[in-house]
Amino acid sequence: MKMTLLEIVQNILSAMDAEEISSISDTIESQQVAEEVKTTYYENFGNFQLRSRFDIIQLEALADSTDKPNILKVPANVDQTNRLFYNKNTVASPDYYEVIWCEPEDFIKLLLSRTSSIASTVVKFPGTDAVPYRIMNDQHPTYYTSFDNEHYVFDSYNSTVDSTLQNSKTMVWAEVLPTWTASDTFTPDLEARFFPMLLAESKSASWVNYKGVANSKEEQRARRQKVAHQNNRFRVDQEKEHSSKNYGRS
Repeated sequence: MKMTLLEIVQNILSAMDAEEISSISDTIESQQVAEEVKTTYYENFGNFQLRSRFDIIQLEALADSTDKPNILKVPANVDQTNRLFYNKNTVASPDYYEVIWCEPEDFIKLLLSRTSSIASTVVKFPGTDAVPYRIMNDQHPTYYTSFDNEHYVFDSYNSTVDSTLQNSKTMVWAEVLPTWTASDTFTPDLEARFFPMLLAESKSASWVNYKGVANSKEEQRARRQKVAHQNNRFRVDQEKEHSSKNYGRS
């Protein structure tokens, strides 16, 4: 079952024979344990792809989009993106198609293969004014890549439709980073089956950091939970057909 942050902290403090609390702000120790739970959460579940964290999002426009009409930005709260679609029609009457991920080195080869005879625009790579490159300006993008895990660079845009690529026309299947709220009623963004692992890992870390001794029983529980969830994750991955890669941030 799921637990609130207060319930997790109370459980840990009880196991440590610490003072009882009714709020995580009651004592210095309860605040420290709450922070330990947060640290444990991000350390242990950062590499888990949880379905509850995936959502359809849009990319962000650049402030200097006129100078970089083929570049859009990945939102700061996105961990990674899996599929990217672009609307080649109007927002009121959308017509989406998938834009294909291209590895940076292959993307560069693609750009270098283009000549001045094509309808194109010369622009600059994100983060530098030293390297110009050529992108098509008479068709919707076919490929995209990223050189810095922050910006998505597309191979073209259709200037007869829009002067720059429009973030409002993007549709991205992405893993959104969870937020954390240090409040009694906050429930970590996890499926119910992961809460025993979060509790065991947090309890084990709290014993070491705040009592100066290891709790072998909690360490055993934590290892058992981690192995079980890792094995389950690998089985799920092997069952997928892997029709697409995990692109962008990771």
